[in-house]
Amino acid sequence: MDWNRLTDNERLVAEQAVAAYRTATRAMRDAPQGHGLDRIEQAVRDKGLDALRTMVELAASEHDEAQKGGPAAGRVRAARS
Repeated sequence: MDWNRLTDNERLVAEQAVAAYRTATRAMRDAPQGHGLDRIEQAVRDKGLDALRTMVELAASEHDEAQKGGPAAGRVRAARS
């Protein structure tokens, strides 16, 4: 991956992914004995879902039809038998 060719939105997504990862590793490091996995899972739920939400919002904002509530790529017809 050529990091210099990323769009602004791609950079934002990458930045948020790194922030979520850092939160998870910090949670593990700071967790009391025997609670590391639980703390990592909580950090992923908190920060990871925020990052995923941002990805969905950015991806939708880049597609004109998503803004109108219309079909993403046109209608798909069912095959007739």
